[in-house]
Amino acid sequence: MSFADEVKRWVSPRSVGGQMALLLVVTSIVAAASRPVMEQVVLRPADVLQQFKLWQLVSPTFLVPPSPLSLIFGLIILLQTGSWLEAQWGRPKVWLFVFGVNVLANVGTVLVGLLSRSVFATPFFGGYTTIEALWIAQGLIIGPGRLNWFGFPVSGYAFAAIGAAFTLLAGVTGSWVGVVPQLFGIAITILWVQGYTPSQLLLRLRSRALERDLRKRSSHLSVVKGQKKDRDSYLN
Repeated sequence: MSFADEVKRWVSPRSVGGQMALLLVVTSIVAAASRPVMEQVVLRPADVLQQFKLWQLVSPTFLVPPSPLSLIFGLIILLQTGSWLEAQWGRPKVWLFVFGVNVLANVGTVLVGLLSRSVFATPFFGGYTTIEALWIAQGLIIGPGRLNWFGFPVSGYAFAAIGAAFTLLAGVTGSWVGVVPQLFGIAITILWVQGYTPSQLLLRLRSRALERDLRKRSSHLSVVKGQKKDRDSYLN
């Protein structure tokens, strides 16, 4: 497949990457053009806790500040990683991963807002969490294998580390408050790729609950030791 054909496949609205890129552009531009819309879709822990705007746990999933750098960088990552993960996992699992990581990261951010006044009042753009999660997931899946990063051959683990480094450097050089959702997103992504998905965790909890229930039901039973009988006693 030529590079042009691969780009066409990425940008196709039928691919997950193309759909995510379209959502990123539309959501970010519409929100930037209307302040009331922005106030409703951006994640602000204060709004979730005080006004019960629970939709904000989902609505900023494809929202980034309407700056050219954020949009272009986000488009490139979503087009490439989204389509790549679709080939590995399938479309439903990619969408579940994206929204699952964002919701869990946003819930964690809201809980941190209970302890930090700065986090409590800060608006967060969930598009950064989405971009970070897809980037790191691809790197972790490739693992020790190699991929091309802007002309440099790097391992999948190095690629994932580079993605995480953007968030960590932003927290160190700027303010950790602004990267709280991304930090949660990084941790959740690592666990998710390792198999600790919500469905797997629920299955394990059910399995343990079943084991405890079986133990309780059999707790009144005891082993009866039989007496040894002479083998001849069974003969007529």
